[in-house]
Amino acid sequence: MSRGVAVVGLDSAGGAQLGNQFAGWTVEGQTIVGIGDTVASHGLPPHSPPPPMVEGADWFTIDGIPVCRAGDAAACGHTTTGRSWFTID
Repeated sequence: MSRGVAVVGLDSAGGAQLGNQFAGWTVEGQTIVGIGDTVASHGLPPHSPPPPMVEGADWFTIDGIPVCRAGDAAACGHTTTGRSWFTID
């Protein structure tokens, strides 16, 4: 499975990826997602508060925070999509 990097505004893990802890680190003009960045509330009833991402590439980090890729999960259990052409395997 290709593990493309997840970005704010283009990818989702049940809900749209949110957050900007990696402002300045972008792919396709959108901020890269890392562990701790949140996902928009989703589901019935909606998750509250919005769940954070809890999985990422522990060997590929920005400022010590793992970058999230396709297949990495949020605290709610949903996995994120990612950019198919920018993979971190």
